[in-house]
Amino acid sequence: MGDVCLPAEMNDTNALRRQVVLADLLLDRQRLLRALSLELRTPSPPNSHSALIVLHVGRGQRTATSQSAISDADLLATVAFRIGSRIRRRDLIGRVSDQQIAILLRDLGSREAAVQITRRFIRAGESPVPCGNGLLYPIISAGVTHLPQVPVWPATLLEHTSDIADQAIRESASRFLVTEAPSAPTEGIAPPDDAGNEHYWRSAIGRALSDSEFRLHYQPQIDMRTHRLTGLEALIRWQRDDELIMPGEFIPAAERCDVIGPIGDWTLHEACRQLDKWHTDGEEYPRVAVNLSAQQMRVQTLETVRYALKHHRVPPDKLEIEITESSLISHLDEAATLMNELVAMGVRLSLDDFGTGYSSFVRLKRWPFGTVKIDYQFVAGVLLGGYDTELIRAIIAIARKLEIETVAEGVETSAQRDALASLGCHAWQGYHCTRPLPPGHIETFIRDWHGRL
Repeated sequence: MGDVCLPAEMNDTNALRRQVVLADLLLDRQRLLRALSLELRTPSPPNSHSALIVLHVGRGQRTATSQSAISDADLLATVAFRIGSRIRRRDLIGRVSDQQIAILLRDLGSREAAVQITRRFIRAGESPVPCGNGLLYPIISAGVTHLPQVPVWPATLLEHTSDIADQAIRESASRFLVTEAPSAPTEGIAPPDDAGNEHYWRSAIGRALSDSEFRLHYQPQIDMRTHRLTGLEALIRWQRDDELIMPGEFIPAAERCDVIGPIGDWTLHEACRQLDKWHTDGEEYPRVAVNLSAQQMRVQTLETVRYALKHHRVPPDKLEIEITESSLISHLDEAATLMNELVAMGVRLSLDDFGTGYSSFVRLKRWPFGTVKIDYQFVAGVLLGGYDTELIRAIIAIARKLEIETVAEGVETSAQRDALASLGCHAWQGYHCTRPLPPGHIETFIRDWHGRL
């Protein structure tokens, strides 16, 4: 089909920077510190680890023969877009300066995982950037700080990691340094607001629900063979006044403050309401996928799903429920009952983030999944021909034997898409097609997409 997925403007750096802003990919410093504050104040789950990464984006070799230049801010935006499309929904990315971005990695399985992910970010960030009629090769240095078990002021942690990233340029041949958090006392330092505590988030999320501030945006899933739409994934956003807050900023807070249940219920009802509206308007889509949190892996969720489908007159096969491996591990017995009942009802199940933490191919055989989603982390390395490629090959082979479809997340280029197709992947989604779009825009995009086939 060629490269119909890639918008032409994504080859233009200034347009790419505008797209980054439109997607609210980068948090500003205040919102980044707010997220760090919450992360540092709330206990981590058992055997869970978090880390802060700061990447310094510098200029390397340039092959352009013209005098065209790219500013530090535009270069940073280009690199941030590449890395931001690779982060998990629970992680965050923010701007530190015109030459630095920070990434907060949450709920990792080990300290080593932070190092491995950082190396992936560096590889992605150092891909050449169009500049005039040639290319500019960024140079990325990284500082990684393991989040402490004792209190430390967020600004201190961010400045420390920023300094480590700069230090890596001078002192590390690999431009990569890993450190522990500073042990400076935090007594007497008052936070600028209450945005890091649980009461703030409970109140803010309660107001958002009552004031209808949450929104769903939809990202298409595309069939590898026919290039037609196979489904949409519903992704939540928080529209607070003129600020669009991404899920990585508030979903972890909602989970830790035990208010994720009402958000999950709202998401189910809103997705079903939208499906009914599309049907009424003559827009028919195969199905919509909705994510369930670990706290929703209860038998009671079955009644929520049943009521949402009935109330909004949605056939069960139009709804897909995405479940992460980690949420299954947290509630094995209830999860098994819930999944079997959902499938008996006609709802499709999808296993999300497969291969990132608790992977077992046995689970694919034991539980009634119709789809397995290949995580963006492995998709990012599919062209390298190493571990990532072989893992994807194994996932697809096992899924095929079990008659389970595979969907690749985070596809950014036609080369990645084609490589995944050659391995036998059924469908794909990612920024190579489009970022998640709100109702009113996603319909137009899909009509235009199918019109180009």
